[in-house]
Amino acid sequence: MPFVFIIIGIVAVTAGVRGTSQKLVTLAEGDLKGQNSFIYWILAIGIIGALGYVQDLRAFSRALLALVIIVLVIRDTNSQGSGGLFANFEAAIKQISGG
Repeated sequence: MPFVFIIIGIVAVTAGVRGTSQKLVTLAEGDLKGQNSFIYWILAIGIIGALGYVQDLRAFSRALLALVIIVLVIRDTNSQGSGGLFANFEAAIKQISGG
């Protein structure tokens, strides 16, 4: 857990030094507010992770966490958002290769 705070601190300091802290705040707000926000996924992972503290539910919690992570990786978003992992990866490759 300390690594998460270290990474957040490094990102915040880097944005401050570059003078792009307002852009960082705008991007974070876009991810955490609105219809397709990431906050629901964070909440779901937190609740499922909390189930893991109950000894009898530990295996169930780990299985659900694995399922949530798989869904996050392979899901396709709706027509308003961008595509899933594979569509975004393909678009990035095309952009880099110029095709």
